[in-house]
Amino acid sequence: MAPSLPADIHAPKQARSLESMRRLIDAARQILNEDGLEAATIPRIAERAGLSVGSVYRRFPDKDALLREICLQHFLDKQEFLSKLAQEIPPEATLSEIIPSMAQGMMHSFTENAGLMRASIYYFHEQAAPKVRQKIDRAIRRMGEITSGILLSRRRQINHPDPELAAPLAITMMSSTIREIALYPNQRMTSAEYNQVASELAQAACRYLGVSK
Repeated sequence: MAPSLPADIHAPKQARSLESMRRLIDAARQILNEDGLEAATIPRIAERAGLSVGSVYRRFPDKDALLREICLQHFLDKQEFLSKLAQEIPPEATLSEIIPSMAQGMMHSFTENAGLMRASIYYFHEQAAPKVRQKIDRAIRRMGEITSGILLSRRRQINHPDPELAAPLAITMMSSTIREIALYPNQRMTSAEYNQVASELAQAACRYLGVSK
């Protein structure tokens, strides 16, 4: 049998390329999260990643192409995370336990990644091409379906007269409020205050759904 020279020769190069791409994406995400879109220049991203500017441009023709990849992947990663989370919730968990955990998880995600989320939302609304916007919109809708589905899988615990309507509204109430507070705050808040807000929103959602403790 002839030796598999091409695979042997190209594997190390491919591994290095994947590692460089990982460092590049991580660096861009970090800068977006720390300082926003304007600060995410190709030279700064390349420096953070330990790469040359030329190596960045060999992978992405311009900054917009890099941002497109990062922002699209951000929403797709969120969708995948929620899909796995929904599968891992114990069957015996009640909505009075699940809803507060969801609210705290949303708050943590938004506050820890506020800069990246602001950049992704801005890109989605202001810069994304129609096809990219459609992909992101599908991911956002799917995230809503997953979180609503978690609640509706325990519809017997919901005393609202219309669970199909109430479940997505409860999710929207929590996520939209948390997004505004975490991403566009009127004043600085401590971690304890953010947690308190999430707790209050979870209680409001439970009351709206008619979930008993």
